[in-house]
Amino acid sequence: MYSFLGFPAWIHGAIQIIQLKFFSWNALIFTPISTTTDDSILPNEIITDILLRLPNKSLLKCTCVSKSWHQLISSPHFVNTHLKLNRNYHRVLFPGINGAFKFFSINPLFNKQQQQVTVHMYPPTSSAFVVGSANGLICLCNHAGETYIWNPTIRKSKELLNSKWGTSFYTKYGFGYDDLCDDYKAVFVDYCRSSYHDDDMSNMRTLVNVYSLRTDSWTTLHDQLQGIYLVNLYAKFVHGKLYWVASSGIRDHNVRNIISYDVADEKWGSLELPICGEVNSNFKLGVVGSDLSLLYTCRLGDTTSDVWILKDCRVWTKLFTIEYPQNAGLYIFSPPILTFSMHLRRSNKGDILLSHPGFIMIFDGSTKRLEHTINVEGCNPPEIYAESIVNPLMISGHCTSKDNPQ
Repeated sequence: MYSFLGFPAWIHGAIQIIQLKFFSWNALIFTPISTTTDDSILPNEIITDILLRLPNKSLLKCTCVSKSWHQLISSPHFVNTHLKLNRNYHRVLFPGINGAFKFFSINPLFNKQQQQVTVHMYPPTSSAFVVGSANGLICLCNHAGETYIWNPTIRKSKELLNSKWGTSFYTKYGFGYDDLCDDYKAVFVDYCRSSYHDDDMSNMRTLVNVYSLRTDSWTTLHDQLQGIYLVNLYAKFVHGKLYWVASSGIRDHNVRNIISYDVADEKWGSLELPICGEVNSNFKLGVVGSDLSLLYTCRLGDTTSDVWILKDCRVWTKLFTIEYPQNAGLYIFSPPILTFSMHLRRSNKGDILLSHPGFIMIFDGSTKRLEHTINVEGCNPPEIYAESIVNPLMISGHCTSKDNPQ
C-alpha cells in the first residue's frame, strides 16, 4: 500500500505548503495503484490543487506516478494554470564553455554563490544565441539559419522548419506570446539594401517574417517599417508587445524613439522617449521586473545611469539612479545594439541585479552603489526568464483557439 509517509520528501513539502486544514498529514493515505486505475481517497480537485502548487522540478517527478497524473499535468489547461500560479521561479541563462549554456538561480548571485548553483546544459543546436523568452520557452538561433523554440526545464524543443529569415546582414529578432490565441511567435526583421554602400533608408526594403508555433507556419510582410531602423538586435517582450529602440538609419545609433510590435494583432506602434538626450548620451532598452525600461547615461564617461520604467504601459517614471565605480561608465557605455535586464530582489534592501553584455552587476538596494560584478562569457546579455512546463511540441500544429478547461 502506498502511504503518505512512503512518498519522497518533495511530496511532503507539497502537502505542507498548501496546509490542508481539513486533513491531518497522518491521515493522507492513498489506495493501491493498479495498472488500470489510480483512484485515491482524495478528491480529484484536491489532488489537482496540490499539484498546481508544486515547483516545476517536483511536478515533473509527479508525471511518473501514474498515467492519469501524467495526462493531468500535461493537459493545456493545467499547464496554463500552473504557469499563472508559478511566475516567480526565475533563472539567469547565458552561454558557457564549448557551446553549453549556464543556468543560475537568481538569489545566490546576490551573495557571490553562483558556482554552487550552476547547471550546464547543451541547447538543441550548436553556436546558438538567445533571441528571447516567454513563459519558460526560449527562442534560439544560430548563424546557419537554424531556429528552435526550447524549454530547458523539461528538455523539449521544436525546430522551426522552412526558415525565411536571415536574408540580410542587419536582421533583428523578437520572440513573444500571443495570449489571445495561446500562441508563441518569432519575429525576424530583414533590411535589404540595393547595394552594400547604399545606406539610404528610402532605398531599403524591409521583410518581416513571423513564425506561429501554433500553426507551425510562416507569414511574410513587406515594407512594414519604411524609413525606420531598429537598433537593438533582440527585442524586449513586455505585456504582449515586442520593443526595439529606433533610429533614422543603419549607421545611426542615436536613439530617436521606441518601436513596438503587438504579437497578437501584428500591428506596429511607437513610443516617445522619457527625456531628450544630450549629445553623446546613451539610451539602452531593457526590462525591470515586468516593466519596459530605459537605462539612460547622460554623457560618455559618466558614472551614473538613470533607470526609467514605463508604468502601466503608459507613463514613463524615473525609478532611481545607479552609481558605478570610477571609470566603470566607460565599460558600460556601449552602443544600444544590445539590451539589458534588471531584477529587483525581494528583501529589506531590495538589492538590484543588472545584466549587461559580458557581465552581471549587483547593486546595493539602499545606496544604489555597485557591490560586486560577475563576469559572463560571450558578448550577448544574460537572459532572465521564468521557468515553466510549457511543451512546445504540444502547441505546434494545433490550430485551435485557446484551450478551455475540461
